[in-house]
Parts: sequence; structure tokens; C-alpha cells
Amino acid sequence: MKKVLALLLSAVLVPLCAQKDETETIKSIYTHALTQQQGYAWLKKLTDIGGRLAGSAEANQAVQEFQKVCDSLGFTTFLQEVTVPHWVRGPKETAYYTLNGKRYEVAICALGGSVATPEKGLQAEVVEITSFEQLEAMTDELEGKIAFYNIPMNPAFINTFYAYGSAVKQRYVGALEASKKGAIGVVARSLSSSINPYPHTGSMTYADAERQIPACAISTRHAEQLSKELEKNPTLSFHFKMAPEYRDSVTSYNLVAEWKGSEKPDEVIVIGGHVDSWDLGTGAHDDGAGCIHSLEAVWLLQQLNLMPKRTVRVVFFMNEEFGLNGAKEYARLSKKDKVNHVIAIESDAGGFSPRGISMVAPEDLKERIRGLRHYLEPYGLHEFSENGSGADISQLKTDKLVMIGLRPDSHRYFEVHHSSQDVLARVNARELEMGSATLAALIYLLDKNDIVAP
Repeated sequence: MKKVLALLLSAVLVPLCAQKDETETIKSIYTHALTQQQGYAWLKKLTDIGGRLAGSAEANQAVQEFQKVCDSLGFTTFLQEVTVPHWVRGPKETAYYTLNGKRYEVAICALGGSVATPEKGLQAEVVEITSFEQLEAMTDELEGKIAFYNIPMNPAFINTFYAYGSAVKQRYVGALEASKKGAIGVVARSLSSSINPYPHTGSMTYADAERQIPACAISTRHAEQLSKELEKNPTLSFHFKMAPEYRDSVTSYNLVAEWKGSEKPDEVIVIGGHVDSWDLGTGAHDDGAGCIHSLEAVWLLQQLNLMPKRTVRVVFFMNEEFGLNGAKEYARLSKKDKVNHVIAIESDAGGFSPRGISMVAPEDLKERIRGLRHYLEPYGLHEFSENGSGADISQLKTDKLVMIGLRPDSHRYFEVHHSSQDVLARVNARELEMGSATLAALIYLLDKNDIVAP
């Protein structure tokens, strides 16, 4: 009877002790991140380089500088060559409209990939478009005019990424669709969740358009203003001038830093963000924060002697903004080299306070991942959803791969996204460190508990 009781007691106490040990380990990860704040120092180093538009010298400088950082930490590093487009913004864009002989300046920026206006600018009457259904019904209303897309992000969405998704069409295909209706230029409302004076850029496409017309984003404040003026003066004249251009594609690089696993080195956990950014700011949130989250997560495990069983790869992907070239090349080379990825993690939603994760994984593993929730809830993480993972790691998708995206608080993200406001000053050090610690904790828990497909 005593032996039976001892066995029963052991069956209860051993898991409880193991859980307590894991809880203490998770606490140590967050404590180390918050007290050392190494990630914030690295983010300053990255943003001090400046905006890192794919194809620019700054983008390649960032890769080279952080390869040195990773080398100094004892990781095995290598670069992967990636051919990327090289689009250059040119001189600062200008725009204004005239009413009763008076000129009103407005804030714009060229959309990524746009062609230039004529040298002296483009001037025409403006037609406001508030939905694509309205555009579809048009016949000759846009002929020889400027299409003004004014479709706000829906403020009713709690997650602002859904609001962004519902409005992004005007930016990405606005010029393509308006050109089919005879428009000679496009002014698109910035994709921002607040009314502010900063234009927000982003990529657009001409696809198979017969004519390529210049396209810019207008700040939300000036979009509201222009819309009100058009109600009273539907024939007002709008002028904008910009000189972006595509140059020859150039060679750039993914940065890969590897920490060999102790027991299962042939199984790989990849974690990363994209090192390129738009040029208006310095890419502090998009996606400097994601790169630093990834690097610091592995650094935290290293600092606390929490060596994973599996090999961990940190990847700074190149050119997410202009077509995922880096992610596609990483996936191609991984397939060629038969790299066995078992877990892929991405951070590309800003450096604000982490609120949870989203995942794509085999059904049985989703429940096991949700079983980790109680470890992370004390640190403010409650969301364990199934709403995708990340654009870069999506290139690796298989039926067995566990794919996870970090989900920070999204309310402020689109105030700075793709704008001049995406700078270090808009990143809170503690919030950033919480993201890094969360990813370190996830790697530790997933690896230790073997939450991977067989």
C-alpha cells in the first residue's frame, strides 16, 4: 500500500514540480529582458542607419552590421544573396489645390513603385471615390482626371489589421483600376487609423495596366479636408509633383544566424522579421522591432543557459515590402538544402505590448500550443488565435510545420506604419522587451515540450 501511495504521489508531484520549474524559467526570461534592455540598444543601432528601402545602401549596411553583432555572440552566420528591385523616391513630393485663386498645400508621398509625374507636375480636376463599387459603375467620369480614393480604415474593427486589410485595395490596385477608367493620376487616402498630417506610403502595382499613371498617398487630415472642399467645389484643381524611378535590380542579402541544437540539431526552429523598411522613417516598428525581437529572443536563451534541443535560426529577411524576395529565396535554398524546419516564428506587427499569438499548425498541435497559455497570461498574453502567422515564413508552409506570429497590441500601429513617424522615439523600451521575452519563452516551451509534428 505504501508503494502504491508513493507512486501515486510521485505521479502528481513530478509534473507539478516540472511546471513550477518552467514557470520560474519563464519569469527569469522576462526579468532578464526587462532589466538588461539589450533589444532596445540593438534597435537604436539599427534605426541609426536610417530607412532601409530594399536595394539601398542602408539596407545592405544593416545586414553587414548585424552579421557582426551575431558573430560576436558566437552564432554561426551566413548571407544569402537576393536580387531585389531598386525603386528610388527622388526629391520630396509636393501637392496643392487651388480655390478662388488661393493655394492650399497638402501632404503627400509617392506610393512604392509609382512612376513619376511630368517634370512640372500633374494638374487636373479630382473625382472622389469612396468604394470600388462606385468606381466599377463609372463610365467616363474619370476621363482626364485625378482619381481620389477616400476609403477610411473601418474604426469598428478592434484589431486594426482587419481595418487595414479592408482598405488596402485602394493603395495597391487603385492606379491599375483607375487607369482603366481614363484617370491620369491617383491620390489615395493614407492607411492610418487616426487623423494626422503624415502621409503613409506602401507598395502598389500596375500589373498588366495599359497605362501607368502616377500614384501618391495623401495624409488622412488632408484627405478629410479635400473631401469637404470637393462637396462645395466639385471642379477644384489639384496639382502634385513627384519624381520616383525604378533603377536596375541589385544584389542584397538575407542574414542568417544559427545556434546549433544540443539533441536534435537537424530539426530547425526559424525565427525572424524583415530588415528592409520604407524610407520615410527608420523602420523602428516595421520591421526593426521584429528583427530585434527575433535576435534578442535567442540571445536571452543563450544568456540564461537555456540551450534548445533543436537548432535555432534567426533570419533577417530582405525585401518583404516589395515582394517577399528574401523569404522566397530563403525557402528555395532551404528546400534545395533539405532543411528540416519544424517551427517557424515571425514578428512583423510592431514593437507594442504583446497580446498573444496567432498560429497555423496541425490540429493536434494547436491544442498543445494553447496548453501553454497559462505560462504567458501573467505577462499579458491572452490571444491564441488561428489567424495566420506571417508573410515571410508563409513561404515555408507545409502540412506539418508549426507557424506562429507574434500579435502585439495593434491600436497605435497604423498611426506610424509606413510613415515618417516610424522611428525609435515611437517605441517604448519595456514594450519592445516584452515582445522579445515572449518569443524566447515560446521557443523554450515549444522546444522543451516537443510541440512539433513527428
